[in-house]
Amino acid sequence: MRKFFVSFLISAALVFSTLWGLYFLFTKDLPPPERKLVPTFRVFYSDGTPLFISRNVWIDLSNVPESFVNLLLTSEDEDFYRHPGFDLKGFIRAILVDIKTLSFSQGGSTLTQQLARTLYLSMDKSIARKLKEIFISFWLERARTKDEILEMYINSVYMGNGIYGFQTAALYYFGKNLWELSEPEMAVLVALIKSPENFNPEKNPEVSKKRAKIVLERMLSEGKIDQQTYQRHVEELSRLEFQTHRLTVDEELFWKIVREAQRAGFDLNELRHGYKVFLTLNRDLQERVFDIIQDEKTAFVAVKTKTGEIVAYRGVGIEYGTGWRQVGSSIKPLYYYYALLKGMNPSNLLLDLPVKVGDWEPENFDEKYRGMVSLEEAIVESRNIPSVLLYSYIQPENVKSFITETLKLRSRYPDDLTAALGTVETSPEELAKAYSAVFNGGVALQPYIIDRIVDRNGRVVYRGYPKVVSIVPSFVRTPQEASEIMKWIMKEVVERGTGVRARIPGKTVAGKTGTAGNNAWFIGGDDEYVAALVKDGKDLLGGRDCAPVWKEIVSDWKHLKGLLTYREVHGEKKLVIDDRTVDYIDYDRLVELLNEGSVELERIVEILKFMDYNHQIEFLSKVNAVDPVLSLEIWKKFLKEGG
Repeated sequence: MRKFFVSFLISAALVFSTLWGLYFLFTKDLPPPERKLVPTFRVFYSDGTPLFISRNVWIDLSNVPESFVNLLLTSEDEDFYRHPGFDLKGFIRAILVDIKTLSFSQGGSTLTQQLARTLYLSMDKSIARKLKEIFISFWLERARTKDEILEMYINSVYMGNGIYGFQTAALYYFGKNLWELSEPEMAVLVALIKSPENFNPEKNPEVSKKRAKIVLERMLSEGKIDQQTYQRHVEELSRLEFQTHRLTVDEELFWKIVREAQRAGFDLNELRHGYKVFLTLNRDLQERVFDIIQDEKTAFVAVKTKTGEIVAYRGVGIEYGTGWRQVGSSIKPLYYYYALLKGMNPSNLLLDLPVKVGDWEPENFDEKYRGMVSLEEAIVESRNIPSVLLYSYIQPENVKSFITETLKLRSRYPDDLTAALGTVETSPEELAKAYSAVFNGGVALQPYIIDRIVDRNGRVVYRGYPKVVSIVPSFVRTPQEASEIMKWIMKEVVERGTGVRARIPGKTVAGKTGTAGNNAWFIGGDDEYVAALVKDGKDLLGGRDCAPVWKEIVSDWKHLKGLLTYREVHGEKKLVIDDRTVDYIDYDRLVELLNEGSVELERIVEILKFMDYNHQIEFLSKVNAVDPVLSLEIWKKFLKEGG
């Protein structure tokens, strides 16, 4: 007898040691369950209305109706508040059925086991996975309270169509909060657990009703409802009509909010427990953006020019690898603004002739040359060659420094003249930031999207605020004077230039188009708001493809009042030219165009009249090197006209 007792103790010790070893092996490196939950937290528009985020909308257990908890536990785990995470009786029953059918089709899992499987394990059916599930369930029961486990389960269970949690499912399938559902509607959601993709109302409404009826039958058989209540629920269930309600906020917006919250000192695990995040997003504008922009190839950002508050956001930003985009001609207002600061006037003249910089031969969009154009017309018509020559004249290194260090445009910025035509790569948010400084008189503000964060006790624990990152200094002009002139020129872009499709009757707005190889832009606004829109794709034009969409989004938005402070300035017509300008002209191509009549001789004579003597001689000498007869003809005509 004693020998048997000793053997029993040794065997028991071995079993215990083995089980403890397995428990330790399976649970020693597990992260806290909160880290494994589908990322989510409660987010609101600036007016306090909820903004449904991502694939999951969190609900506190205190807001879950008792009737729903009763349905859930009756259907899935009646002994939830009594077992230690594992229901031996249910497990044995499932094993016997599995042995009888030679399959692993039975579950027998408690809610805790289901949560363990959701958070830490795969969905394959095997004995090894089942053992891990049991041990992790014991660990969860030790690490968290029953209510905490139930709350996590309610918010993490998969509900089909890429969504998680019963609150999300209530909003998605019924357009209501969980606490607003009837018991038959709740039964539909509980029935989803067994097979979310097969039993969900969107794909199989009749099957969904049949499964919900089984849940109600269980309530009846367990004595949780009487026959009369059951019949009433079944009748209501038969009349249910489903209409899915798409969740309106994209993942990119969600992660933008997360990143900004992290920079403010709040990680996702902390936020998801009762915190409320109030955004600067304007609900009316944001909903218009969601309604109008249906594809993933269009991004839109609108900011308040005087504070940096982001009032609408849609699309990949600069912090994603795919967010970098060339900006095309939308870069031009930033260095034209610098030219105005340095004392240039809209009436100053820029050459519009064929040029060649090394192997690079930039072209105007219309592939034509007008000889000279004013600085104003160069940007209104978005002419490339005059812009390249202006960029060169005001010193590329100074321009780059102004745009990246003063206007604070985070970008991939090339160190050559191609930057003048927008080979700069950045995001809509960054470009809106730089444009805001132009529109507000020279103050660069960091855009932000979080207005405030409120903890579970209702205390405001964080407030967003305007952050000045740079102030444009005065040069010949003050930044305010240059801003007002630049806004006048960009107003002309919208009223009669490349941005005419963005014109809004009854409102005055300023803006600029941009076209690059793989995308197109329109950025514009008034004194209070600037919005940037970019579309990705081939063969797009900013004026044709982006300006109309921009207009559709903002035209009826009541906060864009179309009030624009601008200053119309003209002045002396003076040619902007230096030695590099003369050197960049492609004289072979110019002579060819003059001989074929594509460029008129009179235009060249007119240009010579605005040049100083040294540049006249240099210009004619270079023409002479290609075609002496033509050079002599130009010189004679110039002298004849009083040159």
